[in-house]
Amino acid sequence: MRYGYFDDAAREYIIERPDTPMSWVNYLGTDAYCAIVSNNAAGYAFHRSPKSGRLLRFRFNSVPMDRPGRYFFLRDEEDGDYWSVSWQPVAKPLVEGTEYRCAHGPGVTRFESTYKGIQARARGFVPVDESAEVWELTLTNTSDRPRRLGVFGYVEWCFWHMMQDAFNFQYILYTCRMGADDGIIDYSIRLWPFEEPKGFFATSLPVESFDTDREVFLGGYRHEGQPVAVERGSCSNSIAVGGTPCGALHSTVELAPGQTVRAVYVLGVGDAKTAGRALRDRMAAPGVVDQELARVRAYWEERLGKLTLQTPDPDVNSIGNVWNQVQCHTTFNWSRSASFNEAGGRDGLGFRDTCQDTLGVVHAIPEQVKGKLSELFKAQHSFGAAMHHVQPLEWKQGPHNLAPQYFSDDHLWLLVAASAYLRETGDFEWLEEQVPFADEGRGSVYDHLKRAIDFSWSKRGDHGFCLGLAADWNDCLNLRGKGETLFSTFLLLRGMNDFLEIAQRASGQDPSRQQDVERYGRLKEKLLADIAEHAWDGDWFLRGYLDSGRKLGSKESEGSIIFLNTQTWAVLSEAAPRELLVRAMDSVHEHLATEHGAVLNHPAYTEHDAEVGAITTFPPGLKENGGIFCHANTWAVIAEAQLGRGEQAFALYKAFLPAAKNDTADHHTMEPYVYAQFVTGKDHPYHFGRARNSWLTGTATWAFVALTQWILGVRASYDGLVVDPVLPPDWEGFSMTREYRGATYRIRVSQTVADEAAPTQILVDGQPVEGTALPIAPAGAVVDVEVRCTAARGGRPSSPVAAP
Repeated sequence: MRYGYFDDAAREYIIERPDTPMSWVNYLGTDAYCAIVSNNAAGYAFHRSPKSGRLLRFRFNSVPMDRPGRYFFLRDEEDGDYWSVSWQPVAKPLVEGTEYRCAHGPGVTRFESTYKGIQARARGFVPVDESAEVWELTLTNTSDRPRRLGVFGYVEWCFWHMMQDAFNFQYILYTCRMGADDGIIDYSIRLWPFEEPKGFFATSLPVESFDTDREVFLGGYRHEGQPVAVERGSCSNSIAVGGTPCGALHSTVELAPGQTVRAVYVLGVGDAKTAGRALRDRMAAPGVVDQELARVRAYWEERLGKLTLQTPDPDVNSIGNVWNQVQCHTTFNWSRSASFNEAGGRDGLGFRDTCQDTLGVVHAIPEQVKGKLSELFKAQHSFGAAMHHVQPLEWKQGPHNLAPQYFSDDHLWLLVAASAYLRETGDFEWLEEQVPFADEGRGSVYDHLKRAIDFSWSKRGDHGFCLGLAADWNDCLNLRGKGETLFSTFLLLRGMNDFLEIAQRASGQDPSRQQDVERYGRLKEKLLADIAEHAWDGDWFLRGYLDSGRKLGSKESEGSIIFLNTQTWAVLSEAAPRELLVRAMDSVHEHLATEHGAVLNHPAYTEHDAEVGAITTFPPGLKENGGIFCHANTWAVIAEAQLGRGEQAFALYKAFLPAAKNDTADHHTMEPYVYAQFVTGKDHPYHFGRARNSWLTGTATWAFVALTQWILGVRASYDGLVVDPVLPPDWEGFSMTREYRGATYRIRVSQTVADEAAPTQILVDGQPVEGTALPIAPAGAVVDVEVRCTAARGGRPSSPVAAP
């Protein structure tokens, strides 16, 4: 069953059926202010920090689901019947003549409804550079008689600090001081240590009554779908001094047949009498909302327009041009801090998460990526390890940043992210920038990268592989003590590959760096020798070794005998000869791949194993225990593309592509326009194929990399933009427009199929070029590129250029 469709021309997903299996949400906002809105107007808002700047409340995992939110109630003053502009919370029966639609787009959400001859539209957005959201409400009388409507706007305030709001009722319930004047509700609380955050909720309509006390507006033993004030037809002008505050504004609108009335509501952070009134009055002026919406669209055009594509697959186009990129920017902005799954009690940045999040946006906003990486370098210690969680708003250097144990992979992602930035920009001067360490001292970016490798090299086990420490990328695989992780070992090898290329190219700035090339080259050869001796299990690569010395991910293992990540990262790190890499990926298809993607491990664990870790606590098929982690599936796509196997790469990509689930959304359950963290795996007894945890996932950035850089094959290198597609054999080609170092490349690729691969032919402005790297054009240039490639039956080796 489908609930909506993609409108690619408008860059929107249109939800026609409001009773979606789960809340399908959107993120509004560009920087400091974030509004999360579901397809039924539920959700919350925060300013800068979801933990300590929470403006609106949301009840997670509650019954009824999807409450509360930003609601507009309409009341027919003739018969007392009332409804909401969004289907929820009143939830009128979905019968003929009653229509509800929601349109989510980049930075904008729109609700439309038709009920009893009244068409209503509410569109919301966060203006660029404002710490507030704006909702424009439009009401049209389509009936043949005059109508008189009561209009109620409603929000429920949060007590600013999320954890206090959720648990410390004996204190927090007695801190608010509400006020109302001139159609503006004034929200204020006082907290200890002294803090007095303020918010406002205002409308351009004349206000006849209001409420600031939730219990007064809703009434006892009622919920948002049946407010006593709306039922009665007026608010009580309640002023909450202590208690649970809300914002409710009541107005009356009279409509002649065919008449339309427009109103504006603003909700934000700041003083009601100054910031609130000024924003309300400005947005109420004719044309201003449209002007501000145009600025929001321009903000997104600046980002989405840096890379556009056209392929033979409409699902790929819908996701690749709009939603995958929007999701990448959302994870870059908010890491894993606030969604309908992450409650926001932990804000800041996940270290490994944010390193990877930069990969999906570096082509569009390289300067912001550079700044974010500098923040992450400040969370690396002088001995090379990194803090697992970073708080840029609260960062102070000192020994208090030290942790009892570190993750084996966090610091290594710096090498992946930094090399991607350098390939994109050529900004080698950045390597000399001095950045503090978390504990003491400071060093150049180059020095930070070198120390990341040194820390991992110093933490190796009996087989020469990286010690598991607290965990690697798989937080629930806890190979402590003498346990070794082959995933982090492959990531270290990949980091060495990246660093060696950086050091070689940076040796002109500092000739002593040639010594680093020689030293780390020797370490790399030692690591490759250890991998060759201890990592192969006959048909695939091990996952590691346990503290007791038992193999993990082996045919000899109890529980799971094969893990996905070490097969894919063996390819991504070029850890073995091609024949072993191909055999490992064939084993992925034989043991792990399903119609919904490849599971992380097979078979799933059914018994707890303390040496293996927390993955054995999950039921089979969920999360890290045999779940289909979409993030990890993107690496499988890249691995197949690096091996030149386009058919296999695209099959893996399409298996977890959300747009491909649009017609089976009742089973997939999650938004068809954004990637999931995981999909329930084949060993689950009931819910195989059900997606969970949307929006804030590393799947977003790596799916974008997998599609654009490896299937389509257009990726940055130090020597120019590489075009080396590895397409499914039934594609005749594709086109892409890509900005790179200030120039615009218009690329058209045509493909034929043959028994054997032929060299890719490239014409740049009509002239042939050697190899697959395009010459670097001057900033402002427009370059036309024609590419002719051949899909070999059975695949072909791809370019050895490393993944970003």
